[in-house]
Amino acid sequence: MPTIPATPATAQPTGDSLRLRGSATEAFRDHLLPAIRRHLPAIEDRIAVVITSSVAYGAADRHSDLDMFIMFEREQDYLRYAGRLERLIDRLDLGTLYGDVCDKGMRFEIESLRRADLSALFHHPERRPNWHRQSEWLLTWFLDARPIHDPAGIHARLLRRAGHWPADVLQARKDDARTRIVTWGETARRLADRQGPVYETVRSAFRAATASLELAYLDAGRYAPHPKWRSTYAEAMLRTDRQASTTLDAHRRLADHLALARWTVRGLDAALRQHCASHGLSEPEPACGGWASELAAHAAPYTDDHSTMWVAESRAPGEAFHVAAREAARAGEVVYLASELGSDRIVSRTYDGVMRTAEPFRWLADLAKRDVGPPGIHVQKRRWRFINFIIWRKLRVVDKAAKRGQAFTCRWYQFQVIDHLLEALAMLEDEHLPPLHRYGSPGLASLKAPLFTDIALLPTSALVGDVQNFLAWGWREFEGLQHTLVKHGLLPREAAQDPLATQWEIQYWKYENLFS
Repeated sequence: MPTIPATPATAQPTGDSLRLRGSATEAFRDHLLPAIRRHLPAIEDRIAVVITSSVAYGAADRHSDLDMFIMFEREQDYLRYAGRLERLIDRLDLGTLYGDVCDKGMRFEIESLRRADLSALFHHPERRPNWHRQSEWLLTWFLDARPIHDPAGIHARLLRRAGHWPADVLQARKDDARTRIVTWGETARRLADRQGPVYETVRSAFRAATASLELAYLDAGRYAPHPKWRSTYAEAMLRTDRQASTTLDAHRRLADHLALARWTVRGLDAALRQHCASHGLSEPEPACGGWASELAAHAAPYTDDHSTMWVAESRAPGEAFHVAAREAARAGEVVYLASELGSDRIVSRTYDGVMRTAEPFRWLADLAKRDVGPPGIHVQKRRWRFINFIIWRKLRVVDKAAKRGQAFTCRWYQFQVIDHLLEALAMLEDEHLPPLHRYGSPGLASLKAPLFTDIALLPTSALVGDVQNFLAWGWREFEGLQHTLVKHGLLPREAAQDPLATQWEIQYWKYENLFS
């Protein structure tokens, strides 16, 4: 297995990429590094300074931000020096010198491997749970970054230790993605037949499509980039690999159909049937001993008035389980994998524990009368700051994706905005957002807000089909939510006015796409 190359997604970097790289390098070399040598010489050899995201990949355009990070290897160094380094950077007033370089200006963000959620693999790549729970886009984010200062070799060491998936982890992730293609494809077909192209139907179809996009990267042995770039960069990153290219073609056919927002029962059924067939997943797969016994061995059943939902308790339950899960889905059963809900973790009341457990799993825990209890008020308020930031951020992605002509990504993020708004409304009612399979029966009925009416009664194409109308609607819903949160003391007014200012406190990158 080759290592992941730290090269841009495009063969030739765009002019904007080269311009922004030059500005970042100059700002560090001519301004920040001399200041560090004068005032904080102890850290010069303890940090890596990298350019990340689209500028590093070579794909930046006029809408792109310039993302630069100063990374401490050791958390104790971060805790000791980060505040002083931040004040030093502020005194340099790089915003005045480079204020028009991009929307965010010239910013050096300060992190550590631990805060960036990379320390587990950096220090203990031999531990398989670290791999199974690792957000792969964070690996791409750092490993595909362009170092401009790294005397200690932090970037190179992580590349050596975690530059590619171990074979067993790669296979487990492939099994996971293939199973989700079937579980969500079958769900979408079943819901389309019963209810038509309503929100749950189309959202399920999008989950099947994003699973196949994930599988394409896995077939190439590559870490997938951040979801907002995953579809866009796939052509450049995957076309040279035969298997990945075949998988990507299957994904594209469904993605192109979904992006049009002209959903009909017949059209969705045909597209989803073709999608499974293209992946070789349309035929029955006899499970050894039957699917029921295999699910019972590796998944917990949660039963309500409508049916049983099976929830896997391991991220590597084995091939036999995945065969059984796919057969169960074809038989009409509801199966969730641990990667979708965080159900392999102990339900915790800490901020990190709460954020790594999907709200639908807490809903299921309530159904099973498991006493998880609400987190403390400090954790709850931090969660509200996260939701405030993430809705703001994802509305901006919708807008930028539309301007860039990235139709599938635009639609995908429209649905994520709706999901977060629904999650917020449920939290305001002191409830948990139910699993998608329970949105209409009657999981969302208690949400006393116009948004629920829009989801339940409007055709999904009417809600998301016109992007500019959606954005106007989304910003209104978001502003209404902010007003309620500020009014009830759940969100500081300053956070509502400037969500971006809260991003480092809430550490959004660890949690923003865990369950999207």
